[in-house]
Amino acid sequence: MALARVPCCEPWLRDGRVPIPDHILMMHVEQEIKGDHTPVLQSVLQADQEREWLLQVEQQLLNKEDDGSGQEAQVNGVGLMEVYERLEELSSDDAEARAGVVLSGLGFTAEDMQRPTKEFSGGWRMRIALAQALFVTPDLLLLDEPTNHLDVHAVTWLEEFLKAWEKTVVIVSHDRNFLNECTTHTIYLHRKRLWYFGGNYDTFLRVRAEQRTNREAIAAQQGRKVEHLKQFIARFGHGHKKMAKQAQSRMKMLSKLQDEAVDVDFDDPYLKLDFPSASHLPPPCISVLDAAFGYTEERILYKDLNFGVDCDSRVAIVGPNGAGKSTFLKLLDGSLQPTEGFVRRHAKLSIARFTQHHIEMMNPDEDAVTHMRRLGSGIKEDGTSDVTVEEARKYLGRFGLQGDLALNPVKCLSGGQKSRLAFAELAWSTPHLLLLDEPTNHLDLETIEGLAIALNRFEGGVVLVSHDDRLVSLVADELWVVMPGKDKNTPGTVTVFEGSFEEYKDMLRNEFIMKNLTTGGRIKRKD
Repeated sequence: MALARVPCCEPWLRDGRVPIPDHILMMHVEQEIKGDHTPVLQSVLQADQEREWLLQVEQQLLNKEDDGSGQEAQVNGVGLMEVYERLEELSSDDAEARAGVVLSGLGFTAEDMQRPTKEFSGGWRMRIALAQALFVTPDLLLLDEPTNHLDVHAVTWLEEFLKAWEKTVVIVSHDRNFLNECTTHTIYLHRKRLWYFGGNYDTFLRVRAEQRTNREAIAAQQGRKVEHLKQFIARFGHGHKKMAKQAQSRMKMLSKLQDEAVDVDFDDPYLKLDFPSASHLPPPCISVLDAAFGYTEERILYKDLNFGVDCDSRVAIVGPNGAGKSTFLKLLDGSLQPTEGFVRRHAKLSIARFTQHHIEMMNPDEDAVTHMRRLGSGIKEDGTSDVTVEEARKYLGRFGLQGDLALNPVKCLSGGQKSRLAFAELAWSTPHLLLLDEPTNHLDLETIEGLAIALNRFEGGVVLVSHDDRLVSLVADELWVVMPGKDKNTPGTVTVFEGSFEEYKDMLRNEFIMKNLTTGGRIKRKD
């Protein structure tokens, strides 16, 4: 289930679950809902099981009152007035409006809200699951990578919505800015221990760095004391009786110091990714001239496109899901041809493209080493290739796939490890231009930092589609905004935003505030 009311369990059960009191409503958004014929808006309303039950009881009581018996009708000891009072406490009358606010913030149009959930892709069903949890407003909300399937618009809205959230939310996320915007405390899992810090993620980094500096100073002081004691013991341990006695005393002090030695908590180093580029090409590498594109003649996705991409370009493409960001990348690399105008590429241009679809198309039973060896001239019938096993393993090691990881089947790798394999494949081709479509999905914070560092060192051009503030802010110096048309008959646009990524998000926040989408849909339950 995408939403789960977690039952109470007895304290300290052997399976390690933490006891949760029965009156605490906890919801965990971890996977997409199952699609069926239920309209999206109705599926969100039905997520509030208490309200649904009360409405059913109300109807049963109204039916009983119509039987003419004259007695006050009850269902399970509950009368009609009690039902009305509780429905009023839950603001039942405006439930549909509140659900609509949440869905609008997550990118659903009024038309989308009436469509069956089965018509939506997995990413959009994840949004429905998230909308259900936000609508119910549980006492404890658990969000596992909530930004993975959201665009910049939806992430910005969710940040503003959670800022005003009056109950407890626990978030696991690789999105650094999202954590900074939404959290007030940080729990750090390191070496099988939990470390608690007050403040958001940036505060955690600063405090931890200060603590580490202090511990390093204490450890250095302890080290000097230990060395001094060892020298004294070595010198006088077997000498004069009085000095030997002092040496024994020093041995006890040494043992105590070693038992109390400060453990310095070193950071894991950032993964050092490396994207070598081909020789520089003179501009323009790609020219988009008066181009338009539509999957059908009746519906043009966008038109009047005029852009250029060079080897020194650092472009981020942003906009709502469904506007055609990934399609625009396909126009750049030649996977799709414009229906009008031209997209011209340098004759010697080499392009490498990262997509989640490419990862899904990897042979799941093949290991990473074999996958890399196929990138040469292929593997012959006798098992030989122009890429040796040693070369493949050394190359994979540069992308964090060392040891047994490189020999595990692709299906046994985590999402982040599969992404690293895809990065290794991109680097192998030494391209002039990197096209990256949501490269941070499934990556941890440290790998995202390593990716940003590698892209800044890359000497070719970069065009990326990403909702990750950190990556876009560190890498891109130009924003192209893809916006859909107002209706099916109006083409969308691709325009250059004159400003920084933070200024673009500020513009989105102001739009949400103007439409009253950041504070609606929230109630205080009176239990």
